[in-house]
Amino acid sequence: MNERSLWSTSAGFVLGLLEILPGNRLDEAMNELTFAVVGIYGHELPTQHGAPFRLAVPWKYGYKSPEAIVKIEFTDKQPATFWSTLQPAEYPFQSNVNPDVPHPRWSQATERMIDTGETRKTGLYNGYGEWVAGLYK
Repeated sequence: MNERSLWSTSAGFVLGLLEILPGNRLDEAMNELTFAVVGIYGHELPTQHGAPFRLAVPWKYGYKSPEAIVKIEFTDKQPATFWSTLQPAEYPFQSNVNPDVPHPRWSQATERMIDTGETRKTGLYNGYGEWVAGLYK
């Protein structure tokens, strides 16, 4: 993975250069809705969008869609990921979009549309529940 600078001045600490290690289960990565991204709008994927390639896992939160992938490692144990190690109560390994499981600091029951500002109920697994709920039984 690429090293990235992470700064949190509002929290009063600096994490400095750290390797971001996302992790997904093999059944999630192999799901028919998950896709590899190598380009955008007919062009090579730029750095700010996760070059050289990224994985898009649409029913997960954005931080569970690995970017700037340069190495893939398979393991039979759940890996320690950056966010689940830093804040396990807020960012558990599975990190599914589930409106019935509140984030420790806010509700996930509703979401606001960027273009209209409209508030609507959050769909289970980001609206993909029909296709991915079976992964989590």
